[in-house]
Amino acid sequence: IRIASQMPPGRRAEKPSLPETAPPSFMSTFSILRKGSVDATCGLIITLLSVVDVALLLVLSLSQTVASLFKGVTRSSSDLLLSRPSVVVVGGSFSGLWAQRALSDSYDVTLVDFKDYFEYTPGVLRLFVQPSWLSRLSGPLPRRRNKLVVGEVVAVHPTEIALRTADGEEAQIPFDYLLLGCGSSYAAAPVKASPREPDLPSRRRSWEEAAARLARASSVLIAGGGPVAVELAAEVLDAYPSVSVTLVTSGTSLCSGLPAAVGEATARWLELRGAALHYSSRVESVRPDSVTLVGGQVLSADIVYPCMGAPPASAPLEGSLASQLDERRRLRLTPQLQPAEQNGSPASGWSRVFGMGDVASLPAGELQLGHTAELNAHVAAENMRRSAAGRPLEEYPRGAVGCERSPRVFCVSLGPHDGVVAFNGLVLSGAVAAVTKRILEWTKVAACAERPVGVAFWKFGDAASAWLSMTVLPPPPPAPHEPKVILLFDGVCLLCSTFVHFLLDHNADQRIHFCALQSEPGKDILTRHGLPLDVSTVVLIDECGAHVRSSAALRTLRHCGAPYCFLYALAALPRPLRDFGYRMVAASRYRLFGKDDGSACRRMTKAMRARFLST
Repeated sequence: IRIASQMPPGRRAEKPSLPETAPPSFMSTFSILRKGSVDATCGLIITLLSVVDVALLLVLSLSQTVASLFKGVTRSSSDLLLSRPSVVVVGGSFSGLWAQRALSDSYDVTLVDFKDYFEYTPGVLRLFVQPSWLSRLSGPLPRRRNKLVVGEVVAVHPTEIALRTADGEEAQIPFDYLLLGCGSSYAAAPVKASPREPDLPSRRRSWEEAAARLARASSVLIAGGGPVAVELAAEVLDAYPSVSVTLVTSGTSLCSGLPAAVGEATARWLELRGAALHYSSRVESVRPDSVTLVGGQVLSADIVYPCMGAPPASAPLEGSLASQLDERRRLRLTPQLQPAEQNGSPASGWSRVFGMGDVASLPAGELQLGHTAELNAHVAAENMRRSAAGRPLEEYPRGAVGCERSPRVFCVSLGPHDGVVAFNGLVLSGAVAAVTKRILEWTKVAACAERPVGVAFWKFGDAASAWLSMTVLPPPPPAPHEPKVILLFDGVCLLCSTFVHFLLDHNADQRIHFCALQSEPGKDILTRHGLPLDVSTVVLIDECGAHVRSSAALRTLRHCGAPYCFLYALAALPRPLRDFGYRMVAASRYRLFGKDDGSACRRMTKAMRARFLST
């Protein structure tokens, strides 16, 4: 198989044939068994989850009934007189619905969207070839614990929003707090719903029309090389193997924002099925049946799908919040997720407004993903509570995940029975990814419908992903320009000095800088992080905050090459157990290893000396 990434820009990969050692009959049988196993596994897991869901519903209903017997069926007059702050949540997708679930029990929440249904956007590309799948990806927006207003937001003001209802009427909704999760749009209709599809019947018609149009095509051209473009190409090739599919991307690989293994796996899958991949080919203009590349080359097809990014749906913000929008028309935010000026300072008059999801300008390195949008909502909802209570606000992403870098969780489908799933740097492909995607899909739709099994699944999943990201599966290393890592050590301990020399030799990226705990810079760093002067432990300051004892030592080894970095797996052990061993060594370090009297000093290069903090 000839790999397209090794071809000159614009050259098409030849359609590969099956290996001579694998007869088509065997491959066909294997494919059928693989598809059957994926479907059977998903069916079994979803059935079990459904049973658990019913059981949880019964338990919750019973507990509510019992509670009502003790409290009384009706609310007391004092309860009726209580006034709760009004919260308006704009957007009925990932971030908006997470905030709605988190706040509806304590506040008067109004959910506003131009449609009355939720749609699981990461799964909608299946609808181009199987529009009936919409029933599994969608459901009514919640209204049991909140008020639902269906209308298109046209303007946002510091104390109210203006909207246009489906029948054209104008309305205003005042608020005490506003959470903006407006989402994004997409050029390749109907990937993202529009105000012309306010209900499920109209949305279903759009997908049926798109599927019928694709079924008549013999060639498809997709402009883009990201996950949406890849998934769409895979759905077409899986459903219509004889259709000619071409991808055109300006990048040198597919899914360039994700780990390289994702791009390699998806490219292999597409090429094996005859897709033509055009790398380093920048699109100048797009027409319904052709694209023109920079340089004048024209590529034609029966259908062209532009998949070159999702611009934010920030039109309602372009009035009173225009100066808070960045060059991509995304809302600038402070670390507390409040509107910010160009210099990063909080925008005056907007302290009760919070941004989240695709409309928000996120920190560098953050991907526009559904999981990321929900992490935004974690902090936005919590800061809304803190603001109402007069408490200090949390910063994103630390307020959601406990460190300075959020987990990167994503799944790229390759048809209904294959795919690539990744968590930070861990990448898995094949049937396991397909099963994972199906389970994530089902549970997320259940969570957005406020079904207990879905809500519980994602509460556990969010907590688990944050823990894994801080321990055994950290996010990818930051770019070189990002903050350095600082190791504070006992400048008297010979064992500590030996460890520093070891790191000078084995920290390949040279990100670790050193500082003695007893020095003035060391004391200042400890004070900034709220730590006491304790020379019995090394202290590591990195993108996830301050770490002491065994956690600091293991996270430091993570920055070394193999085999030392593999010792970081010990972080999975309970911290009290790890710290017990660390304390035993620390208590006897002077007696066992001695003190550094200066004889252990080594000749250092200028670059080495620069890694020791003296000011």
